[in-house]
Amino acid sequence: MSVPILAIEHLTQSYRSGWFQTHQVFDDFSLELEKGRIYALLGRNGAGKTTLLNCILGLIRTKAGTISFNGEKMTHWNIHRHLDKITSVPSAWEMFPRLTADAYMSHYRELFSNWDEELEERIRKLSDFDWGRSFRELSTGQKMQVLQALALCPCPELLILDEPLGVTDPVIRKYFYRNLIDTVASRETTIVIATHLIQEVANMFDEAIFLKRGRITLRSGADAMLTDYARFSMKQLPDTGIAGEQARLLGESALLSDHPDETEADLKAKNLEYTRETPNIEDIFEAFA
Repeated sequence: MSVPILAIEHLTQSYRSGWFQTHQVFDDFSLELEKGRIYALLGRNGAGKTTLLNCILGLIRTKAGTISFNGEKMTHWNIHRHLDKITSVPSAWEMFPRLTADAYMSHYRELFSNWDEELEERIRKLSDFDWGRSFRELSTGQKMQVLQALALCPCPELLILDEPLGVTDPVIRKYFYRNLIDTVASRETTIVIATHLIQEVANMFDEAIFLKRGRITLRSGADAMLTDYARFSMKQLPDTGIAGEQARLLGESALLSDHPDETEADLKAKNLEYTRETPNIEDIFEAFA
């Protein structure tokens, strides 16, 4: 069995939420990721997505547990060696406003040993602005073009994206995601995308990982989600529970079932009219996030 590119074991993480209160984000959390796959990390605000990614990047020191990259445990003392092969898209507010886009590109080229100059040139040609301008002078969409170059051009083995492109125009998003697919195909890069734009990544990921209150509630491929679950719509939901019922969808007279045949049999036994449908990823998100 191959070594996972990332292995998180028994992670515990919390933070202070007041003078005498502590908020527990993760408690004995474990997760393994395989090389060359795209993972969608899905969950509502506060589920722990950003905290998890920051722990992987070494931005937060974990309370307990281990995080290993390519079989080697990452520590406070050696993480700098691993970060040559792990990149993320920084937030625009983290950038120095007076530095130019060119200056950032030059700095990153020195930091990473496997810089892709051809990809950098393609991203520059797509852009319609002067990369010699300071970062603060760029529009939001232009800033994101710079940030995607800083994430993709180092040719990482693990690429972490936390809500990467929510404010960019459709052309830039389409080009960025196409670059992601090409990156996985040509380099076997592992990609983790934490996002609320569920439909935008629905046809991209190999596996979705749903987080809720710091726990994995579902880990599944897109095809499996559509075949293992069914949506049942009816005029009015009954007051009693239905066999196989996983969740009731808010604002709709519909429920999600993880045992569709049992649900259908129970609805028939109760003489309830219904329509059995294939769920979409938003239905799955509502049930498990």
